[in-house]
Amino acid sequence: MKPEKLPIIRFSHRKIDEQRTEGRGDNTPPKWLLPDEMLIPHSKKLLTEFQSFSNQFSKRMKDQSTVPFVFLVKLFEKATAKSRRAYIVDLFQDERKNSIIGLVDTDKLLVKLDSSDHDRTIQSKINDYQSNRRALSCIESFLDFSPILYKSEEESSCSYKVKLIDYQDYELNLAIQRQFEQTLQTSSIEFNKTLYTSQLPIYKVGNIASTVLDSFQHDDTYDMIFSIEPMPRYTISLDSLSQDSDIAILTPKPDVNYKTLGILDSGIAGIPHIAPWLSEKSWSPYPSSAINKDHGTFIAGIALYGDTCEEHDWIGHSGIKLFDATVVPDTSKEGLEEDELIHNIQEAITANQTDVKIWNISISITHPVKDNRFSDFALALDNLQDRYNILICKSTGNCDNFLHGKPKGRIYEGADSVRSLVVGSLAHKKGLHDISDIDNPSPFTRIGPGPEFIIKPEVSHYGGNAGIFPNGKLSTTGVTSFTAKGNLATDCGTSFSTPRIASLATGLYQKLDSEFDPLLLKALIIHSASYSKNLKIPETERSKQLGFGVPKNIQEILFNDPYEVTLILRETLYKRHFIDIMDFPMPQGLIRDGLYTGQVIATLVYEPILDATQGPEYCQSNIDIKFGSYDEKASRDISKPTILNPVGHAGAQNLLVDTMYSRTKMRSNQDSFALKERLLIKYADKYYPVKKYAVDFDDMSDTNKHKYLTQEKLWYLQLKGLYRNHTEQKAAFESRNLSQELCLVMTIRDPEKQVAVYDAVTQALDLNNFWHDNIRLTSEVSVSV
Repeated sequence: MKPEKLPIIRFSHRKIDEQRTEGRGDNTPPKWLLPDEMLIPHSKKLLTEFQSFSNQFSKRMKDQSTVPFVFLVKLFEKATAKSRRAYIVDLFQDERKNSIIGLVDTDKLLVKLDSSDHDRTIQSKINDYQSNRRALSCIESFLDFSPILYKSEEESSCSYKVKLIDYQDYELNLAIQRQFEQTLQTSSIEFNKTLYTSQLPIYKVGNIASTVLDSFQHDDTYDMIFSIEPMPRYTISLDSLSQDSDIAILTPKPDVNYKTLGILDSGIAGIPHIAPWLSEKSWSPYPSSAINKDHGTFIAGIALYGDTCEEHDWIGHSGIKLFDATVVPDTSKEGLEEDELIHNIQEAITANQTDVKIWNISISITHPVKDNRFSDFALALDNLQDRYNILICKSTGNCDNFLHGKPKGRIYEGADSVRSLVVGSLAHKKGLHDISDIDNPSPFTRIGPGPEFIIKPEVSHYGGNAGIFPNGKLSTTGVTSFTAKGNLATDCGTSFSTPRIASLATGLYQKLDSEFDPLLLKALIIHSASYSKNLKIPETERSKQLGFGVPKNIQEILFNDPYEVTLILRETLYKRHFIDIMDFPMPQGLIRDGLYTGQVIATLVYEPILDATQGPEYCQSNIDIKFGSYDEKASRDISKPTILNPVGHAGAQNLLVDTMYSRTKMRSNQDSFALKERLLIKYADKYYPVKKYAVDFDDMSDTNKHKYLTQEKLWYLQLKGLYRNHTEQKAAFESRNLSQELCLVMTIRDPEKQVAVYDAVTQALDLNNFWHDNIRLTSEVSVSV
């Protein structure tokens, strides 16, 4: 007899769970402040450095130039924390204008000098070292700013992309752009302008020789440029072994409302297996003679027939519609540069954003990501998802380092997109000469982390295996799909693991009877992901190589058995408020021998505020989660200025921290949970847009068990937002209240399968007056392979 399948539950916090953020109220001078004997000479040094800009600034003012003067503020290594940024901002503030306009590196701020009065004000503040001790203790030096130049190895044939400085002023930016374009036209330099985002114009120009740069320096053009770098180019290929198809053709059922997955690729051939599922509309800027549909057709085949071809129930839907957006030409006939690719993607999505909410991009700009900068491709993908409320599933990119005896390379540009669901690859089979064991990372998959150490990829799926023949040639064991001629073929790559996740997201959307919610879909997929018991890489490498693992199929994601419950909290978290649920419904049935037992998995996915001008601090907001036990509710004295909330929890302890757990127990306890799901990543104050924890209370140290798991304990769940200083200042200038969308998915489980956890939690939600409801599903019946 099959176990009962119970739908996962949505619930909301109550009014009493809303708390106001309180200030710390501590006036004790911090230890990092410079003492007078160091501060006074340091202040004089900084003043001298700043005054060295005066001649340049005075000339700019005398010439009545429209181009503002900018310079760099170099911070001390330990002065980059958010808590210190406010003091630095105050030093350069000018009449409620945000003069700090960018972050060039983690320790270099780009500052705009607006007027002679602004110049004198800053000098006065630097000279008044006692009043500005905190800011001056953070600043190491002032530096000239010059455009960031990246050289190309193919100097003679390379196009370049030029980015201008964003002065955080809409009208000024427009004027600067017009002036730059006029300079290019006057110099007879051909260019093409593409808006990667609404605030990020990119100019593609031909080869910029040193003579051109010299001519720029004779006017203000050079001073308005932020960076010049080679324009990335894109190539694509498909190596496959064809065979006749013996896969039965699926046809849509007339009474099912199928959702559509958009395939942004090289085109989809209308072969018999795929034609019934193709949307009537398609999009392409290229004539049919300039298109090779092999790659796109292979991806479409995986999205639709991936389970059938591999004889596994990995995804578990009964069919989805497909939309063909041919954004890539046959690159053996004509090249494709980054700006053209982004323009094509923008046009395809804009024209079809109402009908297509989930998109697959198995295309990469073949440049590895950098540690301290998010790529322009990623910024463009994030902007599209924000503008049209869509979800993009993006591949990490392929790597051939294994052919040369080198370690795997970092993910390619585009895979650092914060909003996208990024996908790695693992091996589904192992041939004689293949490198990877089954369920382990494919040799060709690129690995994380992304910039600023965010976890990328988030998930992985099966994309094939590879190795080296004794003669040194490439050996592959590919996954199966269709060629543009309708034959079955095999191939490997992260291009082919990605459509499995995109197909899963579309199938979930199809199954849910609700408005499209990309945050919910991401959270459900990531929450269900786990690692195989066959995985052989160290725990410290798991998230770099495979993200949070391989997701379950649709049925397993949406349903619980009686011994577990999955709760969904979908909220908007406003600045100056936090959610503190002090009556969290922890089932008392999990108390054994006077102590709480059980497993808890918590996945938090939120939409951080993004700002492209802030470089490595592109993610401008953060949400922290705490879940644990406490002794009792305690009354608090709200007559004190720093106390705003009348009730708190005494003796609270967050149990989602690794210090609570015994290393010895975790090493010795190698059960299924430990091998597949246990996860304790130190997120600390990192601005990770996805956070996941998986803990087993049995792994806690005996001391902590008797401190925090005793039967009289109460339970709480807390969610708190945090914002970087730049965004706080900007919101204050614009009189805007900041907020973040979040989706938290939590599973509580009895690993011994004795306690009816589902019923117990449902009853506790009722008892404590939480709104809750089973997640609404359509009547579509899934088909197992």
